[in-house]
Amino acid sequence: MAVDLSFMTLDVFADRAFGGNPLAVYPNAEHLDSAQMQRIALEMNYSETTFILPPKDPAHTAQVRIFTPIAELPFAGHPSVGTAWALGLKPSWIPGAKGREHMTFEQMAGVVDVELEYSVSGEVAACWITAPQPYQQRHTIPQEVLADCVGLATEHLCADGVVATVGVPFGFVEVSSRAALAQCKTNLAGFEDCDRKYGYPEEGFSLMVYFRETQKTIHARMFGPLIGIQEDPATGSAAAALAGLLASNGSTNFTLYQGHDLGRPSTLHLRVSESAGGGQKIQVGGACVPMIEGRLGYNM
Repeated sequence: MAVDLSFMTLDVFADRAFGGNPLAVYPNAEHLDSAQMQRIALEMNYSETTFILPPKDPAHTAQVRIFTPIAELPFAGHPSVGTAWALGLKPSWIPGAKGREHMTFEQMAGVVDVELEYSVSGEVAACWITAPQPYQQRHTIPQEVLADCVGLATEHLCADGVVATVGVPFGFVEVSSRAALAQCKTNLAGFEDCDRKYGYPEEGFSLMVYFRETQKTIHARMFGPLIGIQEDPATGSAAAALAGLLASNGSTNFTLYQGHDLGRPSTLHLRVSESAGGGQKIQVGGACVPMIEGRLGYNM
C-alpha cells in the first residue's frame, strides 16, 4: 500500500530561519497507526514530530500526537506551539472546531489550550500554550549527582536539584554563571546512574540546567540522552515547569534563552498567573518560522 502524506516543518521559538527547535507537522494522520508514526518520526529525526487527528470531542480543534525519534510523549511545548502555528497558516488542516485565535489540542497529558495572536496585516505573530496539568514538584536530587551528568565541578551548582512537571517530568538544577552553563557536556554514564537512583517512571531522566541572569531573564540548556535527545534547542514543557518552580505569588513573567550553545538561538516567553480555579496558570509563548512544505511517500 502506498502512503502519501503532506507535511510542514517549522523552526519553533525563533524569529528567523535556522534558529529555534525544528518541528515536523503531519496533518490528516488518522489513517496511520502508532508504529507508522514512530517510523516517520525516526525518519524526520527532529526532536519531535506531530500528527494531527480528528478530536474525540468535536468542540476541540484536534487530537495531537507527539513523537520523538524513539518514543511518544504525553505533552511537549514546542510541538504544541509549532502545530498551532501550522494550523493558523493552514486552516484547512484543522479536523475539529475551527478557531482563529483559540485552539484546543487533545494530548495524552490532557487538553492543551492555545492562544494565537495576529499582526495588523493578518499574519500569525505569536502563540501561547497553557500547560495541561498544574505545577507539581517531586523529589530532590543531590547536586553532586547532577554535576556528574553534565561534567561540572559541584562548586558550579547553586544547590541540589529537583524534579518538577506540568505534564512531563524533568530534572532542574541552577548553576552559578553563564560560563558554567556553556561548559556543560553530557555524560551518559552519569545520566544512567541518575536515572536508576533518582529517576521517574514515565520515561528516561532528562535535565534542564539554568542560570538566572536577572530575576526575569534565564538562560538554559536541556539534555535528554536517555530519550534520544542529546541536547534540545528549545523545550517548552521544561520551560513551563521551570516557570512554576521559580514563580512567586501573583503574576510572574520570564524570558528564557535556550539553544545558543548549539547555534540555534531560541526565545521562550513564560508567564504565570492565577487561574480561574485559584491555582497557577502557566503559559509558554513564542514565534515560529515556517521552513519546508513537502510530501512523504513510501510503500508499505
